[in-house]
Amino acid sequence: MSGPARATALAVALLATYFAASLARPVLPVDETRYLAVAWEMWQRGDLLVPYLNGEPYSHKPPLLFWLVQAGWALAGVSSWWPRALVALFALGSLGLLRSLTRELFPERPEAAGWAPLVLAASWPWAYFSSAVMFDLVLSFFVLLGALGLVRAWRGGGSGAWVAYAVAVGGGLLTKGPVVLLHLLPVAVLAPLWGRGAGVLGWAWYARLLLGTLGGAAVALAWAVPAGVSGGEAYRHAILWGQTAGRMSESFAHREPWWFYPAALPVLTIPWWGWPALWRGARSTPLREVGVRFVLVQGAAALLALSLVSGKQEQYLLPEVAVLAALGGRMLAGRREQGNARRGVEGFAAASGLVFAVLAVAAVPLLGPALDLGAVSTTLRSLEARGVPLANEGKYHGQFHFLGRLQRPLEVVREEQIPDWLAGHPSGRVVVYFRGDSYQGPGRVEYVQPYRGQSLAVVAAP
Repeated sequence: MSGPARATALAVALLATYFAASLARPVLPVDETRYLAVAWEMWQRGDLLVPYLNGEPYSHKPPLLFWLVQAGWALAGVSSWWPRALVALFALGSLGLLRSLTRELFPERPEAAGWAPLVLAASWPWAYFSSAVMFDLVLSFFVLLGALGLVRAWRGGGSGAWVAYAVAVGGGLLTKGPVVLLHLLPVAVLAPLWGRGAGVLGWAWYARLLLGTLGGAAVALAWAVPAGVSGGEAYRHAILWGQTAGRMSESFAHREPWWFYPAALPVLTIPWWGWPALWRGARSTPLREVGVRFVLVQGAAALLALSLVSGKQEQYLLPEVAVLAALGGRMLAGRREQGNARRGVEGFAAASGLVFAVLAVAAVPLLGPALDLGAVSTTLRSLEARGVPLANEGKYHGQFHFLGRLQRPLEVVREEQIPDWLAGHPSGRVVVYFRGDSYQGPGRVEYVQPYRGQSLAVVAAP
């Protein structure tokens, strides 16, 4: 087996290792538990149009991931392993798309297509999110598909390339909303910077780009319009305008300064900056190559566009990490495939991936007690089955609903409302959160555990 083929096989093996390691940890609050709660509530309601969380329409994310989770549940029953496997399948598909994209970007270096998946699989951020029940890796799949469509269209790939781009835009919109356009549109508009001197450009390029973008938007609107009608005016406004405008200007979540992403680059590129083979390969990778320019323009343009958005998190740049791996494959392609050079590249990647997997498993007994909500969720389920009213202090993220398979919403109360709520619900229970050695608030503690740097308790009336 040649070096690039061995590298791709090793990348798939690392991906399987990450998935196996993910099964050792609990479903993590608040993101994973929230998204599974939304899928669970849609499953309960039998409503495929409008996502719900704790009895209210949930407008923060489109429904594609929730649909796919429910599709697996319909075949294999409700479980927590299937959503993780689903994301891992998107990660596997991303490796295939990356291989094809690298081949299109660097046709003069066909071996780069074999090395690029290994570069991506060795990335620690990619390793973590490859089995996390979140949206960013799924979005990365569609960004890679869109990038592949753009490059093939530039090379004269015809209507099929633009269909791939439109599918990528539609899938990205249904995965995480209009943010997919920040990853794809800038590099498409700036095609003269990376594609000058060859390929298909000019007015025809921009006309087809417009049609492809509108085609992808039509796919998303096929869901958004009926969902807006079904979910009511507030939900309709949120999915068609409020979420996008709010995140662009005055983010209601994850608001960070403009320099957040440049400062996060060292974390996002672990362990690439410590990989000697990449540094040596960089010296022999000329900027004049179309593929190099495409990767750099895509990454820089997306970084700038996302930095202008108020809401920021490190994983929002995961699609750029995936595209950048194509350049990593090109850097490794200049090396000899035989002997110590090949074994050194494969060994570094394998060691990096295995170290991550070992650390992830080793962290479970250390962090698990503060992140595992299985026991308290089971407690709430037994209370709900007895008809006991349940409430949650402060904002509720749905963290108990899927794990406890709860059937009804939890009432949300503020701290100062707890005494009156318990007085009005003598048999009720409230989930409260506190710091310190013991709970000093109203009510009698029936259950307590550590929770994300503090503690939570289930309290009853005195």
